[in-house]
Formats: sequence, structure tokens, C-alpha cells
Amino acid sequence: MLLQALEATGTKAEDAVFIGDTTFDIEMAQAAKLRSIGVGWGYHNAEQLMAAGAYRVADAVAELRTYIRNILDDCGTSRSQ
Repeated sequence: MLLQALEATGTKAEDAVFIGDTTFDIEMAQAAKLRSIGVGWGYHNAEQLMAAGAYRVADAVAELRTYIRNILDDCGTSRSQ
């Protein structure tokens, strides 16, 4: 699914980030070679998401926004609001 989304949008894996709330989401991102951020208000807890390979786990939307910006800055695709 993620590889199809990347192909359909012409996006490279290194220029994308996937956000999920389960270990299955994080594992799917890992398999597609995407960085992933877990959200702590979903189905699996932060420890499980980190163990599955999440870059970070956000506990609030503001924290999620910061993590996304950090990743985009790292790959040089940051956009101003």
C-alpha cells in the first residue's frame, strides 16, 4: 500500500514519513523503507511503537507537528505554513 502511494505521487521513500498508531503501521513503514512516527493516543502504546521501529512517538498533535518538521528538515523538504 505504501509503495503504491509513493509511486502514485512520485515521492521517494526518503522524502516521506508515515504516521500510525499500531505496530502493524510501523512495520509496514519499515518494510517500505519509510520513516515512521507513532501516535500515543491510538491502539498500541509508545513502547510497542518504538520497539516496532518508530522514529518517535508523539503524545499530542503539537508534538507530532514538531517530529514531522524535524524529518522534513532532515530531508530538505520543509515547507512554510
